[in-house]
Amino acid sequence: MEGKNIENKLQFSVNDIEHIRSTFVDRKTLVEKTGTTDEKLQKWYDNGDFPEPTYSTDDGKEWYPPYLVILIGKGLNNESSPREEFLKDAEKVLNKPAYVYRFGNVEVTGSHEDDAQKMWKDFKSGLYGACLKKPEPESILEKGELIKTIKELISNSDPTSTEWRSTLREKVNSLDTIEAQFTDYDRIRFGGTVSRDIFITNVKKQFSEVFSE
Repeated sequence: MEGKNIENKLQFSVNDIEHIRSTFVDRKTLVEKTGTTDEKLQKWYDNGDFPEPTYSTDDGKEWYPPYLVILIGKGLNNESSPREEFLKDAEKVLNKPAYVYRFGNVEVTGSHEDDAQKMWKDFKSGLYGACLKKPEPESILEKGELIKTIKELISNSDPTSTEWRSTLREKVNSLDTIEAQFTDYDRIRFGGTVSRDIFITNVKKQFSEVFSE
């Protein structure tokens, strides 16, 4: 997750709206793609089994990452809920110490029995949908590990080393493949910068010669 959400009236740019409409799905589309009902989604939401939308636009639509289609489908097939299915997936990958990027910091996870619940709480906020192309537990941990490694590489930079240059390039490009594009709206509500800016755009700019090879 990025920095703490700023709860105030923020405006979406034209590019934001275009990105949201082309990348996310609204509640009506979730119903159509999964064959469920809006009433079922609302029941899950009221019970704490369904996440907040990643974005809510002025036209009244709530927007979710397409990954919700998968969770809803699993919930319907297994007579469970998106929360239960997310927790199952989280427990599978939290079987050993790992890392998660939470509120601007890299934190250790996978060491306590409540770590899956903490991951669900973060996911339930809806904000992971803004951060990752597919905000599943596996990608959440992959992002944490990549950012941890990138930070270590930058702290011990050695541009003269072929191995260092190759590793930095590999890790930043890997992060680039799983990170969402974010919106102008996100940069404001997350405090001005997002992980893509810090660990991809800025790193590529700082070490431009490494990424031009």
